[in-house]
Amino acid sequence: MAQKYDRRRYGYTDGSLAYDLDALARERALDDAGRMEQPHREPTPQPKRQPVARPVAKPSPLVLACAVLLTGLVVLLLMGYVRLTQVNTDISEMKSEISQLEERQVALLTQYEKTFDLATVKRVAEEAGMKKPTSGQVEYLELPSSDSAVVYRGDAGTALENIVDSIAAAVSSVVEYFR
Repeated sequence: MAQKYDRRRYGYTDGSLAYDLDALARERALDDAGRMEQPHREPTPQPKRQPVARPVAKPSPLVLACAVLLTGLVVLLLMGYVRLTQVNTDISEMKSEISQLEERQVALLTQYEKTFDLATVKRVAEEAGMKKPTSGQVEYLELPSSDSAVVYRGDAGTALENIVDSIAAAVSSVVEYFR
């Protein structure tokens, strides 16, 4: 039998190149000879199975509460990111505004210093027609008494108002003493 398969595999021809058409039929007949014939049966129709209706699963309240809590936390997280973005935008705007204001401050300080620069003041005064006073134009005053000033009230009140003011001053000084 191994010889038969070797012939087919390696193209053994027995001297004739004509193909043996009956070889396949003989092989099939030899293979079928050892088998018992089974009567041909029609398959019995299987009854159609109805899908069994499953009861609707109701989630527990704990699962629903956790889902609602998780959804709330996600929304809170997203709102936090939105707020963080707004704050970052505000901070960057404020930083740019601060840098602009610092530049403006430097410009204003420079302008201020130019205004009070002695050379500039002297030049502007000379352009306006001012000149230094001569020694004949300067006078010095010397006062024999110490430096003091007396202020007279122009809206001096009546005697009754003066008494009320002095009592109020006395009461306020007593209250201040005990504090």
